[in-house]
Amino acid sequence: MKIRVKLAIAIIALSVVPLILIYTLSHSVISSVIIDFQFASLKSINSDKSLFINETIANYISDIKAFTGDERVREFAHNCSRGDFSGETVEYTAEKMSGLMKKRPEFGDIFILDNGGIVIAAMDTSLMGTVHKEAEAMQNVAKNNGGISKIYPPKAAGESFFYIVRRIYSPDNKPEALVCVEVSMSKIGEILSLKDYGSYAQLLLIDSEGKYVMNSMSAPRSLELIAEFKWVKDALAEIIPYYGGSAVTETVTAKHKNYEACGKVVAASDWSLVSVYNRAGAKSAIDKKLVNVKVYLFMLMGVAIAAAIVLSIRHTHPISRIIRVISNLNHGERDARLDVAANDEFGEISRAFNKMFDEMVENDQRYKTIISMMDHVIYEANLKTGKIFVSNNFNQKFAFRAQTDDISESFLYKMKVHKDDAKRFSDDFEKLMEQGNEKWDGEYRLKNIYGDFSWVRIKGKKFTDKDGKPDKVIGMLMDIDREKKSTMNLMQKANYDALTQLYNRASFLRTLDDEMQLSVSRRSLDALMFIDLDDFKHFNDEFGHKCGDEVLKFVADTIKELTFDRGFGGRLGGDEFVMCLTCLKLIEDSGNIAKDLIAILNEGFESESTGNHFNIHCSVGIAFFRENGGNSKELLEAADTAMYKIKKSGKSNFAYASASDTKAE
Repeated sequence: MKIRVKLAIAIIALSVVPLILIYTLSHSVISSVIIDFQFASLKSINSDKSLFINETIANYISDIKAFTGDERVREFAHNCSRGDFSGETVEYTAEKMSGLMKKRPEFGDIFILDNGGIVIAAMDTSLMGTVHKEAEAMQNVAKNNGGISKIYPPKAAGESFFYIVRRIYSPDNKPEALVCVEVSMSKIGEILSLKDYGSYAQLLLIDSEGKYVMNSMSAPRSLELIAEFKWVKDALAEIIPYYGGSAVTETVTAKHKNYEACGKVVAASDWSLVSVYNRAGAKSAIDKKLVNVKVYLFMLMGVAIAAAIVLSIRHTHPISRIIRVISNLNHGERDARLDVAANDEFGEISRAFNKMFDEMVENDQRYKTIISMMDHVIYEANLKTGKIFVSNNFNQKFAFRAQTDDISESFLYKMKVHKDDAKRFSDDFEKLMEQGNEKWDGEYRLKNIYGDFSWVRIKGKKFTDKDGKPDKVIGMLMDIDREKKSTMNLMQKANYDALTQLYNRASFLRTLDDEMQLSVSRRSLDALMFIDLDDFKHFNDEFGHKCGDEVLKFVADTIKELTFDRGFGGRLGGDEFVMCLTCLKLIEDSGNIAKDLIAILNEGFESESTGNHFNIHCSVGIAFFRENGGNSKELLEAADTAMYKIKKSGKSNFAYASASDTKAE
């Protein structure tokens, strides 16, 4: 499938499919999502408006507190409490009250009451000396409601209002009077305005008497008397102080039939702000709008399909040109380049591609030259894309052929590794992938193209990206088979008898010393057998040294078989052999093994050099670790002594070393 077809399908899918989904889900999911979104938005708006109202009231209180804290105003209240209504403080206080009114146009009236409720200062001078009709209410506000009164209904055609009441203290900090400020709901009414919700969302500002207003012009109404909002009283009682609510600072939500509500306490007062959302009304309004949306959706689908076809043809043409040039480059046309005549974005892309092509060709030539000059196999694993590159000479060395260029199909996971190296190979690679391990350097036997296993050294270095995450691994496979086998051959010659491939005298005694130390720590029963062939000279003299060598090899193979998984053997020289037996359960176990050795040798073997069947006889001496010697020399002498007892008493048998056979150092 061509890219322009895919692009057209993609554009159609990205544009039309969402439209189809919107059409399919419009009546249920979309309206539900919109309603949920609107309620979430309303909840956020409620919280913001609560803060705005709180801030507005706090600003009012701040100005009034500045007035009540004025020293000359305090002096005025103190003088009035003693019956002195003369002096400069009277005029000063009147001027301050007038200034407060000018500063705050929302302040409709200001008056000062003494402790008996008599007006001692007022903007309306006719009230002077009278007992104010709201005197008792103002005292209660100052005492119980934090200085913020209930909301009063509008006067005539005015706006609703409330009082802010603050105490004035005498110079010696005694309550002398109350400042009562009538505050219009005009500014708070602006905050209460709610747009973009139609008639299905309303804001209720609930005062200290449990009555609500919805704007500055409405009169307070009791929640309990309005059927539409009666449930709010119970559902959100925890944020309405009048119903026993506390000062909950978080927004509280509630559901009731087709309604949802959220509310928050206005911290500067005993008021609460509650948003009531009519879900049923909102859904009905949204569904009506969605009817028209469906018509537009079908029209948009047609336009989207047509646009997808045009855009795919127009915008894939430059891509086709890029693909053609890349294809030419891949087919060896190193001079293939894009047309750079255009001055638009494609022209810039063309120039960038041409520059990149030039650099790629140069780097590719340089890289291939270096790789071709190396005998080592180079690999690069991209850990993010999961792909791996391996140089071509890999196939010239190893039998493995990867099915793909995926890392999971590469030699790192699927290569045939010698069974003794397989777990170490896997563990070393996994360690490289762990955090903190940056390098891999190990030697393993891998299956080569000839079907054998050859020694290879694998090196690798892990690179990370800017975020410290593994990015790629670059390394090489080096053929070390010749050097490794040469080293192993030297070690073999140094430690093993050339004819029998058993430990030679030096390596056996060295290994025996190590085993004796381990025996002490594990407190095990271990033994040494000294084996001497009976009449071995007869084979060399009668049948030749080649036959003698066959006899020695037969004896060595028998020792290897008997010591498998329970010890090791060695050749001391000539026809003298030794066996170390470890972790025996009983002393008699060593005697039973000696019997098996004598029996197997007595059965004999077929000589290839002579064609004869030969029976072999031997004498065996057995010494036990610690009991018959504290070191390899003492133990060997004790076993040797026990063996000579057999030699003197008839041969072809075994004997245990006695205490008298052990020599002190």
